[in-house]
Amino acid sequence: MQIPYHTKVSLQEYYENFFAHSIPDFSDKCPICGGADCATFLGYYIRAAICPITGFSVLDLPILRYLCHDKGDVRVCDHITFSLLPHELVPFRQLSLNFMVKAVWFKVNKNLSFTRLIEVIEDELNQLDDVADFINISTILSWQRMITAAFALFLSADVNMVSGFQYKQLQNTDNLQLFLDHLINHQFRISNHPIRGPDAFAWNYYQQSGGIEQNAFFLFGCASQHRN
Repeated sequence: MQIPYHTKVSLQEYYENFFAHSIPDFSDKCPICGGADCATFLGYYIRAAICPITGFSVLDLPILRYLCHDKGDVRVCDHITFSLLPHELVPFRQLSLNFMVKAVWFKVNKNLSFTRLIEVIEDELNQLDDVADFINISTILSWQRMITAAFALFLSADVNMVSGFQYKQLQNTDNLQLFLDHLINHQFRISNHPIRGPDAFAWNYYQQSGGIEQNAFFLFGCASQHRN
């Protein structure tokens, strides 16, 4: 089971100071079964994480992992472990959500060809080596499909994240560009720490959809507990 984890720092800081941070405690309530003094810390696994906008790229980003001992009686899924995925990332994708959304925004907003889009991404969004090392036309298409699916999920959900007028605009026009604009400009405040842009929108959606308590769906990507 995967849970979004608000790190309150950048991916770079999370990575560089991982072993200095305190381990989140789920002794009050296990996210899987609801039991007290149930979930125990197992350690971590590693995965790749890339954010071309900030120039961050590692193959060994640690992800915290826990074990459920099934002491509660309100199981939300059949998994026995859960992991905490930094909120800047999407399940089963290496690139940051912010980068993927902004890349598709350029494609849709400026109606660019894929060849021109890759040039624009290189100029506007990339602080790493050659952009062709980690993206191609197929990957960009997959990001657009992911965002289009998120748009449909958002329209079908009972969440209060945009004004009534804006929601009607999104419903009536089926306008992916307008949805992308909302993603990029969204702000959300939690524990006195603001999150902005697509990360904020995804986090806000998850919380308003029930969060851990209801094993809510991620807005972008499909977490392990919801995959067939």
